[in-house]
Amino acid sequence: MTRQFWWGQANKERKLAWLSWKKLCMPKDRGGLGFRDLKLFNIALLAKQGWRLQTNTSSLFCRVFRAKYFPLGSFVDVYLGRNPSYAWRSLMVAQGVVQNGRRWQVGDGGNIRVWCDKWVPRSSTYMVVTPKKPNSQVALFKDLINIEAFEWDVGLVKQCFNAEDASAILGIPLSLTGRRNRLICGTNNSGKFSVKSAYALAYKERLEQNREIAQTPQCANGCEDVFSS
Repeated sequence: MTRQFWWGQANKERKLAWLSWKKLCMPKDRGGLGFRDLKLFNIALLAKQGWRLQTNTSSLFCRVFRAKYFPLGSFVDVYLGRNPSYAWRSLMVAQGVVQNGRRWQVGDGGNIRVWCDKWVPRSSTYMVVTPKKPNSQVALFKDLINIEAFEWDVGLVKQCFNAEDASAILGIPLSLTGRRNRLICGTNNSGKFSVKSAYALAYKERLEQNREIAQTPQCANGCEDVFSS
């Protein structure tokens, strides 16, 4: 309907479409016209509700879904499960968007997972790039803190991470007032998770999936070439 309106189609008269629908839905900064892909927009709306499950934990909405589907974890870490409701199945479609968009704003450190959570102030990944050493006892954020003085254990940080990671970590100010960690949106300057930011994440996710498919070796009949190696 949007395409027909844009190209002036009326009374079942077919008019020439000068651009494909895929091109129309591309963002303007990529050469498109910025039309909303309705499927991605629906995923963005669902991601907004998934974000509420992560941040507004006292709401009735969160308490009901947490009790039924993830009593011991969080929305971004659970699986679909058995016999899910239509609502839960729909929310899980947007799980990847919420996972990719969130990062931690460090307060008291708490139980942030050092090696798999996004918490380092680096706009590319927000994660440490140093590989975890096999015998490392560091797992949580609090393991890097001198609890008595409530300051970074500088020697331990430099021992566990490369120079780039260590510099970024030691530059994070620790909250002396006990301010708790806060989940924020890493793709938005304000830190707020919006439908607009979720749509951008969903679109980026689709581009990456299409790129991976395009790079997958295929044989003549369209199946994956599993013998290419």
